[in-house]
Amino acid sequence: MQILIVVCIILVIALIAAVIKIVLLRRGYDELTDNIKDQVNCDTQIPVTLTTTDSHARRTAELLNKELANLQKERNEYIDGNRKVAEAVTGISHDIRTPLTAINSYLDLMAEEKDEDLKAQYLERIKSRTLSLSDLADELFKYSTSADPTRYPVQNESVSSESIDICRVLEECILSFYAAFKDKGIEPEIKLPEHPVDVLCDKKSANRIFENIISNALKYADNSLDVRLDDDGTAVFSNPAPTLTPISAAKLFDRYFTVNEGSASTGLGFSIAKELISKNGGTIDSSLKDGILYITVKFKQVSLPD
Repeated sequence: MQILIVVCIILVIALIAAVIKIVLLRRGYDELTDNIKDQVNCDTQIPVTLTTTDSHARRTAELLNKELANLQKERNEYIDGNRKVAEAVTGISHDIRTPLTAINSYLDLMAEEKDEDLKAQYLERIKSRTLSLSDLADELFKYSTSADPTRYPVQNESVSSESIDICRVLEECILSFYAAFKDKGIEPEIKLPEHPVDVLCDKKSANRIFENIISNALKYADNSLDVRLDDDGTAVFSNPAPTLTPISAAKLFDRYFTVNEGSASTGLGFSIAKELISKNGGTIDSSLKDGILYITVKFKQVSLPD
């Protein structure tokens, strides 16, 4: 009889232990289920944690955390890849508008010009801007296909600096904005040397640098723009900027920074100019003095023979 009682007690204890085990296991898997739902819904990126001490449930959670970490890594790489492609396409779209503006300006000049020789010059410049559009279209294709690097490998863009007359490049660039200045009611104050100023820079890069700076000035300059080029190849663009502060002036070269939030500007003009001048061995910076914004571009000088 006593043996039977002892056996019953052992069975009861075993049954209670089994019930407790089942309850803990069920609670563990309930927690696991809730964590999985949160992860799937992206409500949290915190690793799965369980209060249960059940080794089976904890091993399942550990394996799940490893797989979730791999999925999160792949997701971040996918998002980052899309962001880079979107940035590149946006930047090129921004650049495409600049030669289009120049082409329209030359067409307006041709409509008013009687001199056939000048018309021929304008046609040459229109052709040059059209070629620039063709180059940008090639870049756009390159970036749009970069999402599949195995099929379309993307090469790092490089430039080949050459000796160019930066005074001539700047003069032609300013002239290409003739119609835009006229529409805005701006008569730029221009001070250029009367002799060539030779610097080392890729000519296409120099054009894009000046175009981006002037196009940004047209968006925010109220009624004036001063352009000065020194003999050492330093170009200074200045215009009133009452809405700028020293802090915002220092951020002009940050990608996607815009003076006015919600404006149509992409905030890429200055960042692209900075990238191009850096690749050509020059510098660009901004400063704000007495409400006047100064953009200073220093090109690399041509080394004189000994």
